[in-house]
Amino acid sequence: MPRVRLCLNLCCGVLLALLIPAVFAQSPSTPTLAVDAAANVHPIDPNIYGIASFGLDPQFSPNIYGIPSNDLDPQFAQEIRVPNVRWGGDTATQYNWLVDSSNMGFDWFFLGGGIQAHSLPGASVDQMISTFGAFGARPLVTIPIIPFINRSAASTCSFPVSVYGPQQEVDPYDHPEGQTCGNGISLYGAKLIDNDIYSNHVDNSVSLQQGWIEHLISTFATAANGGVPYYQLDNEPSGWFNTHRDVMPNGAAYPEIVALGEEYAAMIKQTDPSASVFGPSDFSGRGWVGNPKQQNNLYAGQYYLQQMASYEQQHGRRILDYFDEHYYATSTDNASELASTRTLWDPTYLGPGGSVFNAPIDLLTRLKNWIQQYYPGTKLSISEYGFSSWRDPLVDALTEADVLGIFGREGLDFANMWTIPMPPAPVLCIFRIFRNYDGQGGQYGNVSVESTSSDQGRLSIYGALRLSDHALTVLVINKTTQPIATALSLANFAASTASVYSFSGADLTRILPAGSVAVVSNQIDYDFPAYSATLFVIPNDALFSATTTALSTPTINPKAGESVTFTASVVPASRLGTPTGTVDFVNDQTVLGTVLLNSGKASLQTAALSPGPHTITALYSGDASYGASTSSILNITVSSVGDYALALSSSSLQVGSGSSATLMVTVTPQNGFAAPVAFACTGLPAGAACNFSPSSVALQANSAAVTSMSVSVPAALSGVHIVLPQMPGSNWLFWLWLVAAILCLASVKKHASADRIKLRSFRLLILAAGCFCLFGCALGGSNSNAQLSTENRTAYIVTVTAGGTNVPTHSQQFTLTVLR
Repeated sequence: MPRVRLCLNLCCGVLLALLIPAVFAQSPSTPTLAVDAAANVHPIDPNIYGIASFGLDPQFSPNIYGIPSNDLDPQFAQEIRVPNVRWGGDTATQYNWLVDSSNMGFDWFFLGGGIQAHSLPGASVDQMISTFGAFGARPLVTIPIIPFINRSAASTCSFPVSVYGPQQEVDPYDHPEGQTCGNGISLYGAKLIDNDIYSNHVDNSVSLQQGWIEHLISTFATAANGGVPYYQLDNEPSGWFNTHRDVMPNGAAYPEIVALGEEYAAMIKQTDPSASVFGPSDFSGRGWVGNPKQQNNLYAGQYYLQQMASYEQQHGRRILDYFDEHYYATSTDNASELASTRTLWDPTYLGPGGSVFNAPIDLLTRLKNWIQQYYPGTKLSISEYGFSSWRDPLVDALTEADVLGIFGREGLDFANMWTIPMPPAPVLCIFRIFRNYDGQGGQYGNVSVESTSSDQGRLSIYGALRLSDHALTVLVINKTTQPIATALSLANFAASTASVYSFSGADLTRILPAGSVAVVSNQIDYDFPAYSATLFVIPNDALFSATTTALSTPTINPKAGESVTFTASVVPASRLGTPTGTVDFVNDQTVLGTVLLNSGKASLQTAALSPGPHTITALYSGDASYGASTSSILNITVSSVGDYALALSSSSLQVGSGSSATLMVTVTPQNGFAAPVAFACTGLPAGAACNFSPSSVALQANSAAVTSMSVSVPAALSGVHIVLPQMPGSNWLFWLWLVAAILCLASVKKHASADRIKLRSFRLLILAAGCFCLFGCALGGSNSNAQLSTENRTAYIVTVTAGGTNVPTHSQQFTLTVLR
């Protein structure tokens, strides 16, 4: 027995020795943090710190229709120097500026009018603009493009119980003219139809909304002169079928949304060319997808960008400045809420809510790629977003801090957080870290620099240089319930001390000063509290002279494709010495190129600017003796270079296997268009090829050019081509077979003693007829594919595309019939 015990003890000891290292190996290591002040440098647009103001009541009343007010507190907005405020939301869709009232839609019992006691046109929006504009906040105003808007300031509702009968829910607070207002859903769950739309609504029109913009211009001036700079094309149009189904019970497909958007956007640009237009302002999920079958097999956002680009090509002017969407993240607990910010940037993270793309959302990268592919030069906006779950106010705040850090790091152009009831809760208080962390106007940096964490899920980090005093600001967020002690290393930045500011559960209403820490050998050792956001403000100890950077160009109105030269001049404040280093030339948020200074100057030449407005800045990096600086914004507008028409000599072409045939392609310049145009084709059968002679043409103004397109088909196309005879009426034959088969099977049980040979023969006959019907239904009927088959020929829809660098893209289609 002792030997047995000894063996058992030895075995247990060996097993533990093997297991213990494995357990320790699986424990998470301490995250390491690093900031490189000279890497991945790009400006942060202050517009990412915008906030939405939901309510229409400019008095910021605490209760509207019995629900908490979501108005933004003006005092708090002033404290954080909010850069922009969005006037929008579901209610804005049916706003009628002439009567200064709207309809709440499905959000609140389709209640219209009576939202505010103003009699002057547009008074509530005017007051909101004045209130926030007094301390520099710039408004984003929603322009309704829905076909119907609210009729009058008098209180009404679309589905009164007296007319439409009992409903699932009724308004417990409001009774316009003694009516009980329902939610438009019957007791049996049926969605009711408003059979008298014009009793509460009037037709919307471009001219009516133009009158409102003219009113705003006369009240506040044009955008270029300090008036309303941003206009939004309605709110979440994909949801009209639900939120505003009293007037749009069938909603609007994206072709209609695009057509309406083009009409109203063109009007906005005509009325105030200096204003920027946002669209489609749709919502996460269904609003991003739409119906691809109606959208050139594209997602809704892709289609929208494609059509807006096409409008510019056809009309020679850009009418969309910001591609704008809304986003709400999904979470199930504190951990998943803190992780939900990964849906903005992480191509490997799906999240608990899944994705309409059947893949990680990777939202900012995805939307930027859409813009680059379908309408380059368009800025990106998220004019309504929310990550808060309202489970834990501290977690909500830390998640928002992470969101704002990501927006700056990823180069987003514009954003508005959807507000919460007053007074400012922790999730809004977190804006102080970025806009006024010390109560004296101290702000997070305005130039993002490279910041890395070995475990961003536990310890997130964001860094930015503040050009006003060359300080480095670094935000670290501990997303765990345990303190984490680690080191923060700094590169390309000289410092000896750092001031510390903290937000944690110790005080959910303030950003607290936490003393200072030493920077030793370019490293800060710090113990980050559990569930906290820590801001380091690190003065630059380098001995340098301040500089100013001036940016110039010979023309601010170049044509598309025209080469433009930008020159940056860096001058020391002392006027002594010559700065060295590099200058980044930035187009909006995109770096066009980095150029070395030569005798204090750097020049960049580019022909890559797309038609439309651009904001160009020059960022001087600084060197060992001279501080970094950024130029003022240089606004330029690139004009279109005309257009051209594409035509084919025939809409059809027949070619036999193993031979070729030819079509002529004609390109006719319009409005003085003169640029090279190249050709391509798609949709050919496998193995076939098209060749253009010449492959491109150099167009001259008012002179058409022709190229010959030859289509060659191999002797044997790849794949197997099966053709079955088409059976008229195959659908009813299938159902006849199904009924016969059921009767046959039933008869087997009733007549078990019948002649089995006859029965088997009958059953085989039924089976054969069924197969014949099934094959006829599946293969003999019509289909929606581009390939159309008959017994001895196959037809393909071929697309011929013309385009080139900074020129419009056009396409034409023809039917290619391959004879066998």
